[in-house]
Formats: sequence, structure tokens, C-alpha cells
Amino acid sequence: MSNLVLIADDDDSLRQILAATLQKAGYEIRKARNGAETLACIKETNVDVILLDIWLGDANGIELIEDIQGYNNTASIIIITAHGTTQTAIDAAKQRAYGYLTKPIDQRQLLDLVSRAADASTQTKNVKTSTTSIDVDGQGRMVGQSSAMQQVYHKIGRAAVSDETVLVLGESGTGKELVAQLIHQNSHRAHNPFVVVDCGAMPSSLIESALFGHVRGAYTDAHTARKGKFQQADSGTIFLDEIGELPIEVQMKLLRVLQEREVEPMGGTETHAVDVRIIAATNRRLETAIEQKAFREDLYYRLNVIPISLPPLRERKEDIPELTDLFTQRFVEEYQLPNIGITVEVAKLLIAHEWPGNVRELENAIKRALVMCSGQMLLPEHFDPILEKPTPASEQGNLDLQIYNLLQTHVQHYMESETSPDELYAEIRAIFEKPLFKIVLEHTKGNRSKASDILGINRNTLHTKLVEYNLVSGKI
Repeated sequence: MSNLVLIADDDDSLRQILAATLQKAGYEIRKARNGAETLACIKETNVDVILLDIWLGDANGIELIEDIQGYNNTASIIIITAHGTTQTAIDAAKQRAYGYLTKPIDQRQLLDLVSRAADASTQTKNVKTSTTSIDVDGQGRMVGQSSAMQQVYHKIGRAAVSDETVLVLGESGTGKELVAQLIHQNSHRAHNPFVVVDCGAMPSSLIESALFGHVRGAYTDAHTARKGKFQQADSGTIFLDEIGELPIEVQMKLLRVLQEREVEPMGGTETHAVDVRIIAATNRRLETAIEQKAFREDLYYRLNVIPISLPPLRERKEDIPELTDLFTQRFVEEYQLPNIGITVEVAKLLIAHEWPGNVRELENAIKRALVMCSGQMLLPEHFDPILEKPTPASEQGNLDLQIYNLLQTHVQHYMESETSPDELYAEIRAIFEKPLFKIVLEHTKGNRSKASDILGINRNTLHTKLVEYNLVSGKI
């Protein structure tokens, strides 16, 4: 079945020309001379694409869009104008028009735009209404039916019924604060304070005062005493985000709070009892920080009573469609937009993407796409450059980063051990030389003369290296 296109323009000759061009391309056509005829046609006919002149004699095309979408919210609207201006284009985009054409109309541009608009309209009609809902309290919820997330839900439920300290682990953007919120909301402390502290965003000179409070005169400008976050969270929950960034000198005081359940304000001598549930989170490997003397081992064990590890989005891609529906509905409602769908192509691209920024990156990508979208469907172009394939330059950047991290690990090991500089160099050289020699020999089919030429070393040196790396026997 061919797509139905409505041509709404007060210019009789232009209507005829556009109709002939589109009919030749296989489209079914309806025509309207003014706003009244346009609305009448839309009420009676299920139109796929609307070519809408900005001036219809009795109506302004831009102002008519809202009425059109009230009768048909799946049709793609293409604005036509004889005097294109930046403001007109902006106004058309604000009203969710799919596209924009200026007179005189280029035939190839017309056919291309109508074709894409028709596809978008068809896919909009085929998109099933999502069953994903948003919590009425606006707090949101965790989304995902993958086995990895089912394990997370189970741990959240178990943690919620106790008062034990929880350590939430995961990359940036995986939803660590949301886990803390869910634990708090499902605990007996739900109606008491939930206090968030970003340990990584606060200057080290202020973190102690922020956590534990201070007395008057504790430092310059401390003109009055002030309660810290722990006292503010009394009877509730305190969430210490990015705990791995906490200065080592403050960690000792936090350990005392965990042990004694009391705080001593900065500059004071009296302690204050606090009844607080502690949930900490980090995207760092605390075991490595302990080895580097950047994190106290005794504090780690006090925090790591109930560990909850959040999987990165790339390890639970089956949850991406549900997350996409959730974010789309949320921002459509927030921005008061018409219902907007996702094309099959976009859905595949979203699943294929690695999402290094995890759920937060996906959320921001959906938000940006909805702002850029001018029709009823999110298309690949609305996600540029987020969903572009990695370029050789970016792949090289990733390789450089991997090599850098590898070298950093070995140098760190050297700094913490009694390895001599000569041994360090030999170790790193072996890491790169052995696979290099192996690959060159594979390409030369074992011909050592050719391999020597490629590597720029003589045959005897090559033989010595091959023996050193156990790539051949010691015989010549």
C-alpha cells in the first residue's frame, strides 16, 4: 500500500506540480487549499505525510500544527515556505515538524524528504505503546530484567531489611545513588532523612567539617557552630558517594564513627551519638587504593559488610530497550512533547553501542535526541555523533590508553618493590618484543632472513631473541 501525502498550499499551480511529482514516485495524494480544508482532510483520512505551507490564507501553518497533531499524531509534517528564515525554521522545529522546505522546491530534495518522512510515519504507527511506567512519586526506579540486575534487586532487598553498612561498587553512571535511595526507601528509616555527600566533589579542606561539623572558632570564618552531615542524617541514612576520594586523614575519623556511632565536631572535644545507616559507593578498586596506601584497609572492611556490584550497561544490553522507553516517556512528559517513538534502526544502534558512560550516558543521549527531534520518531541523525562508529583515530586512542595503563602497572610495581631499573626495562621490552617477533615470523612463514630484514636486526640477534622468548629451540 502506498503512503498517503496531503499537500496543503494556497498556490494552485504548486499543488499540481507537487502532486504530479509525488504521484509519479508512487504516492497517493490529497490536496487542500487552506487551513479549513486541511483539518477536514486530516479528520476524514489517515494521512502519512503532510506538506504544509506556512501561509494558507485563512491560517498560519506553524500555528496549525498543534491542531493537526490533535487529530493525527503519527503523520510527519513538512513545512513549506517562500521566505525561509532562521526563526521560521526554529518555530517549525519547536512545533515538532519533521522537515522544512523553501521555495522554489528542489525535486530531489522533496522526494528524499518525503520518503524519509513516510518511513518515520509508518514506523511510528508500528511502534507498540510501551508498558514502562514511572513512579508517581517522581523518584524513578531501577530498570532491567537481565539476570545481572535480578541479582542486584535481590541484594537491595536483603540489605534493606537490615541496618548493616553497604558498599555499592560500579563504574560511573551505573546508578549507585539510585541503589542507595532504594535501600533507604525500603528500610525502616524510609521516613527519616536521606543525606547525600559527594566525597569527590568537596575540597579536602572542607570535607571534615562537612561530615562531622565544627564548633565556633574551629577555623577562620567559623563564626558559629554547625552540624555536619552525619548529625543531619541522624535516624536516617547517609550516602557517601565516591568514598575512594576521601582524604586519608578523614578516613580515620570516619572509622571511629563506624565503630563508636558518634561524631566529634572539628575543633571540639565533645562527642555526639548518631543513629545513622551508612551506604558508601565508589567507582575505584579500593583494593588497589589500599596497596597504594591511599585507603585504609580497616575502613574498607568496615564498609564492605554488604557489597553490591552494579554491572556496566555493556554487560546487560538486553535492558537497553526498556531503559530507552523509560527515558523517552520521562522526557516527553517533562518537556510536554507528543508521543515519540524509536525506529528499528535506532533501537539496533542503541543496543550495539558500548555506552562507556553507562545508564547516565544513555539517559543524556535520549534527552538530547528528543530535543533535536522534529517529528514523531527518533532517528539515527538525532543521536549524532554519539552513535558514530569508532574512527581509526579513536581506536588508536584506546590502544594508546591500554598500553599506557599496562606500562603504568609495571612501573608502579617497580616503585613498590626492589626491582632494579635493568630488570624493569627487560620486563617491559619482553612484553612488546615477544609478540612482535612471533607475528613477524608468522607473516614470513618462519623465514628468519626476511624476519631479520623486517625487524632491522641481524640473524644472530634474532636467533638469540627467539631462544630467550622460548619461540624456538636452542639449536640453529
